[in-house]
Amino acid sequence: MRTVIFTVLAGTLLSVLACGQGASAPHSKKAKYVIPPDLCLSKGGIGIINTDLYIVVRSLKNELILKDGKGWTGKGAGTVEVVIVFEDRVWSLPDLPNGFDLSKSVVISFQGDIIRFFEFDKKSGGYYERHHP
Repeated sequence: MRTVIFTVLAGTLLSVLACGQGASAPHSKKAKYVIPPDLCLSKGGIGIINTDLYIVVRSLKNELILKDGKGWTGKGAGTVEVVIVFEDRVWSLPDLPNGFDLSKSVVISFQGDIIRFFEFDKKSGGYYERHHP
């Protein structure tokens, strides 16, 4: 039984192309995904959005790691917070700069145990489940 479960999980993980790109479609309309296609798996408590932007999944605060290792810390993990990353900087909604271009931005939503993101230039996104330390 363990072998069957391991085989199913391994096949499902291998069918996931990349975070935010989804898994291969089920063979029938009644089939269900074992892992949601937009669920991203963190490694070591860090979730990857792209090569210049990471989410700290194991934190008591809303946290990001930006290009060159610069950090950003927001409100507490239980607080809903939406931020936009544009030109290697974190912006809140009312403070967006002149010349803001949504197509070159990443929107990140911290909502309790779920952290969602969407990259407009790649037209893809996903979510991470928060793991409390």
